[in-house]
Parts: sequence; structure tokens; C-alpha cells
Amino acid sequence: MKLAATAPALAAHGGNLQQAIDAYGGDASEWLDLSTGISPFSWYEENPLTLPVAAVHALPAADEQLAAAVRGYYGREALTVAGSQAAIRQLPLCFGHGLVWVLKGTYGEHRLSWQNAGHEVHEQSAATIRTALDNDGPLPDMLVLVNPGNPGGERFTAAELLRWADRLHSRQGWLLVDETFADCDDRHSLLRQRPADNLLVLRSPGKFFGLAGLRIGFVFAAAPLRQRLAQICGPWAVSGPAQVIAARALADHDWQQQQRMRLQRAGERLQSLCRGLPLAGKTELFITLQSPQAADWQRQLAQQKIWTRLFAQQLRLRIGLPASEQGWLRLQQALISLTPDQECM
Repeated sequence: MKLAATAPALAAHGGNLQQAIDAYGGDASEWLDLSTGISPFSWYEENPLTLPVAAVHALPAADEQLAAAVRGYYGREALTVAGSQAAIRQLPLCFGHGLVWVLKGTYGEHRLSWQNAGHEVHEQSAATIRTALDNDGPLPDMLVLVNPGNPGGERFTAAELLRWADRLHSRQGWLLVDETFADCDDRHSLLRQRPADNLLVLRSPGKFFGLAGLRIGFVFAAAPLRQRLAQICGPWAVSGPAQVIAARALADHDWQQQQRMRLQRAGERLQSLCRGLPLAGKTELFITLQSPQAADWQRQLAQQKIWTRLFAQQLRLRIGLPASEQGWLRLQQALISLTPDQECM
């Protein structure tokens, strides 16, 4: 049997520090990696635990403690998957081919996953989506949003999302909202609202909890869709250690409160450092600059061993949070040098 002639397209991602090392030298210990948007404060680093032997030795059946922790933290039943990335790749396989709108410039895996599954995909700006959904224009079979947006920081209110879900439902359409960055401020999370049969919400502890390496995430949807996706994911989709650690983190409400406060402070500090630079979007975990100089800025920062995430087609540069005071001081000095005509405080 021969290999397939082509493989699915891949999107670029942050966290590719080796690429920076190959291009600019040094080793990982010299670099300040701000390319991912992952919290610099990790629940596991601050709460190391000894795993039960069964979590490693036995096949990973569904964990009841995790299910209870998910209900306690998110307020809903969910399908546990191997990271929200796995859901993004596999959800398009649950639907017959249709017209899909994806928020323009958002996390690239959404567009590629629907395209790779054979759907007709159009990228639409937030303004175009609002105009179409709030009027009587043509609508897609599936609308895919990231809220808050990544990297643009777009924000959609729960009220307008529910209104759009109703409109789509009237035409047998669906609304998929990726809430990967919603943990810091979930006032507009759809998980706080009434459930609807045509709503899908993705969540993950990777960014907020600093647990990206666990590769665990949650899909909130009506039971028939969760069951269909579970069939596609197959058995033992999430490791035992990941389930145990995620359950502990989701149940640790004191740590979550502390995390929200310090990420809020860190996000405000990052915005202050970039005062005077062209801000395209922000969350508590990153800021995004927009300029024709974005690629040059990434190069200038890389020459100082600071790695950031370039969105070349959008002329955007995303910068995450440093983990230490030394990192903050390095970033401050580096940002000053970006544009001699603008001052970063």
C-alpha cells in the first residue's frame, strides 16, 4: 500500500522555539519564549502531585472525579478530548459537507480543519459576521468564532451569540465558539447561558492553568453530537495522568482566584510596556501589535533572544507574558528599541 499523495495542510503555531534557535543561535536556556499565550504560572508547577499507579498502569477509562470537576468548574457535562486541538481537527468529520464561516484572521487550525474535511470555508470579519447575523442576509451552515479572539482579541457578547445561535438554528445551522482564552474573564462564556442544541463550545485548561502539555480539553454540545465525536475520537483518547491532574486543577478554586488576579496584573503591565505601539488586540495572556513592521519587529526581538508569534499575512505580532522579573526587564528594554520614534514606557 502506498502513502497518500497529499497530506492535510498544517498551520503555523507558537512554541516553535527550535526554529528561533536555528535561525538566531543560542540554546533554549538563553531564550525568552513569549510565542504561545500560555500562562507563565502553571498549576502543576505550584501543586506537584504524586500520581496514583492506576493512572499510569491501567487503560484510561473515563474518570468520575474529572467529570465532577468539569461540572463544578464549567457547569455542564462535557466530552473529554485530547486537547481542544483534537476537537478542532475532528469536529468537521461529524458534519456533512456545508458552508462554513470562520472569523477572519483567527487561529488557523479552524479554517484548515474544515477545509481538510471537504467543507466550503470562507473567512469573514467580525463586522461582516455581525451585519449578516443581525440582518436577513445569507447565512452559513456552521459559524466558527474564537471568543476572545486569538490573536485579534475580538470580543462577542453572550447576548449577541445567543441571538445568532437562534437565527442559525432557524435555518438548521450551527454555532461553534472556541473559548480557549475565556477563563480569565468568562462573563460572556456561553457555558454561563442556557444550552441550545446547535451550540458547540470548546474549552481547555492549557492556557489559563498553564497545562498545555497535558493535551486535554472539553467539548460542550448536545448529547448526540458528543456521542458522534466520541466515536471518531475512539477509545482511551485522554491519558490517565492528564485526567488526574486536570481534575485537581479544575477543583482548586483558591488557586483559580489567585491566578485571575495575577494574570490581570500581568496583562495590564504588558499593555503599559507597549504604550505607544499599535495595539491590534489583547487578552490577559497576550497583546497583539499590528504594523507593516511586524516581521522586522519579530526579527529585532529574536536578535535579543526573545521569541514572539508572527502572523505575517495579517502584519501582526503577538507577545505573551514573561515568567520572571528578569524576563519583564529584558522585554521592556527590547521593546524600547523597536521604533526609535515611539516610546514604550
